[in-house]
Amino acid sequence: MSKERRRRIVSLLQIGVALAVGVAISFRLASYGVPFFLHATCVLGTAGSVLSALLNIEQAWTATTHRCTAPGCDFRVRVQNTDAGENRRWQETAADHPFHNV
Repeated sequence: MSKERRRRIVSLLQIGVALAVGVAISFRLASYGVPFFLHATCVLGTAGSVLSALLNIEQAWTATTHRCTAPGCDFRVRVQNTDAGENRRWQETAADHPFHNV
């Protein structure tokens, strides 16, 4: 399976989970007689938040993070889909940046 195809499948699963959570919230709100626009706002807000959280989790799993090596400095760079040369350049940039938060 190609990387692009796997990425599409993961994206569809994320959207599916977000929609499932939205539908679950919708069914729970339906029994209370909530007005349509308030109902829609709650469902869309919940589904959007779940999707955003899933996308952040996926990015944390697939990204490489380079941190500054200075003690107490919290500078970091997160990169995705880079070749070895560019990855090394970002690693050196993180280790030798001019703004140390000490």
